[in-house]
Amino acid sequence: MIDRLFQARTMLTDAGENNPAPVAVVGLDQASLDSERLSPIPRVLMTPVLAEAGQAILDAGAVALGFDFVFAYSADSFADPSTGEARLSGFDRPFQAFVYRNRGRIFIAHTEIGVPHRSFSAAIGEGGVRSVIVSTDIDGVVRQHTPETPLNDSDHLIDALLGVAGSDVSEAYTAIPTSRLATSLPYFSLIDVLTLKQNEEGRQQLKEFANGRIVLLGGLLPFEDEHLYSDRFLPATADDNAETGPGGRPRVQPQTAGVFILADLIGSALSGRTAIAPPAGVLSVIAALFAVIGAVVGLFLPLVVLPVAAVLGTLAGLFLSLVGLELGILLSPGVAPVSCVGAMVISAVGKVIVLQRRQRSLVRLFGHYLAPDVIKHMARSEQLPELGGDTRHVVVAFIDIVGFTKMSEKLADQDVVRVVNACFDAIGQSITKHQGYIDKYIGDAIMAVWNAPNTVENPEKAAVDAAHEIINLLDHIRQITDQQELDLRIALNAGPVLVGDIGGEHRRSFTVMGTTVNTASRIESVAKDKKVRLAISQSVADGLPKSYPLSEIWTGQLRGLSTDLSVYTLDVAEIYMESAPKDAERQSGQESSNLVEFPR
Repeated sequence: MIDRLFQARTMLTDAGENNPAPVAVVGLDQASLDSERLSPIPRVLMTPVLAEAGQAILDAGAVALGFDFVFAYSADSFADPSTGEARLSGFDRPFQAFVYRNRGRIFIAHTEIGVPHRSFSAAIGEGGVRSVIVSTDIDGVVRQHTPETPLNDSDHLIDALLGVAGSDVSEAYTAIPTSRLATSLPYFSLIDVLTLKQNEEGRQQLKEFANGRIVLLGGLLPFEDEHLYSDRFLPATADDNAETGPGGRPRVQPQTAGVFILADLIGSALSGRTAIAPPAGVLSVIAALFAVIGAVVGLFLPLVVLPVAAVLGTLAGLFLSLVGLELGILLSPGVAPVSCVGAMVISAVGKVIVLQRRQRSLVRLFGHYLAPDVIKHMARSEQLPELGGDTRHVVVAFIDIVGFTKMSEKLADQDVVRVVNACFDAIGQSITKHQGYIDKYIGDAIMAVWNAPNTVENPEKAAVDAAHEIINLLDHIRQITDQQELDLRIALNAGPVLVGDIGGEHRRSFTVMGTTVNTASRIESVAKDKKVRLAISQSVADGLPKSYPLSEIWTGQLRGLSTDLSVYTLDVAEIYMESAPKDAERQSGQESSNLVEFPR
């Protein structure tokens, strides 16, 4: 992410350097090796050429010269295999003399596995051989350098050249590149130097290139000594703006040549184009601050806007890192965004869990007052249903406590409430067990509905089964209420009703309405007259299985209705309130043959 931060800085600001670069590079590139002068010479035998080019660079005013070559072999030790004659004896003497004359201004390289030949080490003297090893971050990218002080005594080539230039850098720093190094650093090919030194005009061009600068000379062949560097996402510098010799530049490789990296690590320190780590604790404070912001946002903003908030938090963290770069402080660009978004996600997930638990609690609590399906629908939609409703086929039941008025005259108010609650609790459990919904309590009666608001596959059967179970609970209800005279009367009717909300914006009720409801309440009067605990309409009877022992107890017009209606009951003993003799028709063998035992 640091490399992307450098890319963003380049895109958003004028990040290019206005001052001349303090470090230049001379490369042994393919153009040099293919030139007429150098093509016959093996690379291992180029020390006289390097001495000639190096002296020309120093004569042009270079502050110091660093060779990114190890010089592990000396031509003086090569012998003719057939005769043993040392035919190249003295071949390296020009280079040895060159480095000897310029001790303190010239440095040659060593690596972990390569050291200069002893003849070159002796010629350049103590302190002339320095390490060109660069360190990488955990992701394998070179970004920073940790100097060893005092710089002149350090083993690193970078420190030695910084010391010659008079730098006082003493703490670890990260270089901030502004473009691809291969396109932006001042660059001459080795053959350019050798050619330009031949005439006055060329020497003047060399002076403009090298004067006052540190010059590094190294190999630039493709795929030799290359590393991932933090310039990898940066734009290339246009050819017109790049300081380049007549031979041009080698092509840009996916990775960056080691000599370019050395040059940028030196040049960034000399030009102030660096960032250091923040003081201890600063990143922790930033992470905590953004985590608090993310947590607050996740808790209090709607879930739908959190993606936008996450983007804004990421941009804010990036902006903070960019400000830090301008101040010379490298604030890791991932700390603030990760803290903000991470806390936002955690708090949002926590909020969702809490809301879900609260929703379940509300459904459970308000399920005692409203249908759970209605509450769940409102919780999902986060709004009240529209007033009005839909027409559905339902079974409506009126369940009345018989003898309640007499009972209430004998009991204290608290005992009346206790008895009613005990009755309603026992009856309500059976209603719910058989998929019914308690619409309302009407004094000492219950109005229940099957197939609204939930869906019941066979509401007639479910309602009759619930009614029969409730009647069988009568002895239990008398026992828990200590009211032996207490009895029940249930009326059932099936038909279309309007299911939905009635009322206004400030007060409303979920219920069912229509003729079916009114008819059910009228049927209860038939049950009273016929002294049965259960009376069901023709529409309910038609929806029951054939095995149910139905018996018609009344036919006629109910009050308020214009058509005849047949009312039935279950012909089982517990349904009858009194042991009255049955009418002649029911006692006939013909009628009895149509009855079957009611399933218990």
